[in-house]
Amino acid sequence: MTLEETICQIHPADRATEERAWQRWDCIAKPLRGLGLLEEAIARIAGMTRTVEVDLSRRAVVVFCADNGVVEERVTQTGQEVTAVVTENLSKGDTSVCKMARVAHAEVFPVDIGVAREVSGERIIRRKIAYGTKNMTKGPAMTKEEAVRALEVGIELAQSLKQQGYRILATGEMGIGNTTTSSAVASVLLGLPPEKVAGRGAGLSSAGLERKREAIRRAIARNSPDPIDALDVLQKVGGLDLAGMAGTFWGQPRCECPC
Repeated sequence: MTLEETICQIHPADRATEERAWQRWDCIAKPLRGLGLLEEAIARIAGMTRTVEVDLSRRAVVVFCADNGVVEERVTQTGQEVTAVVTENLSKGDTSVCKMARVAHAEVFPVDIGVAREVSGERIIRRKIAYGTKNMTKGPAMTKEEAVRALEVGIELAQSLKQQGYRILATGEMGIGNTTTSSAVASVLLGLPPEKVAGRGAGLSSAGLERKREAIRRAIARNSPDPIDALDVLQKVGGLDLAGMAGTFWGQPRCECPC
């Protein structure tokens, strides 16, 4: 399903079902709204799925793996070869997220959406769009076509896992340099300077942190991403992993196309 087709099929949550879920909570012998955010989350899920019989028994963690060209600017403490190593370890179950997922009875699905080299592993879902993004300080990180394709990978995987019976998805990313790209996206969308949104990531030195923030400033100045066009921001200063993650989320935009 394309990005446009998906947007046309997105509908608001069913508020009536959500209200019935709240009524069920309020009938349980406990302090009213005493479970806090848990009750809120279940009510929201009921509204999204249009049933008060909330079933989260099958769970999945989808990890989008991709490299980022901005690593050339020395904004990380490790090289991008680590992305491939961790992607393969995800396939073997040898990462911290895999261990946490086992405790939560969730399955982990690593996705090669843009690792800079070929990776091996039986559990890796292969959806490589490019061998990493371009260096965003020198031009757009991706073409618009690549960004849309990455979003559609996320959409396709979310729909596929739903058809397989998974009821709740957690998404994540693996890609050296992606705290720089995600900080750049946040800087544009929130209208905040890099020093407000970019931290040390995996443990940068003070000099490395300044290079990171300067790279974000240069990337934004060079590409002029439009803060009211999320796709434009994602394409110019984002990453393939971030786009894949974004594609798995079902938002609630108003459909204005003739569908």
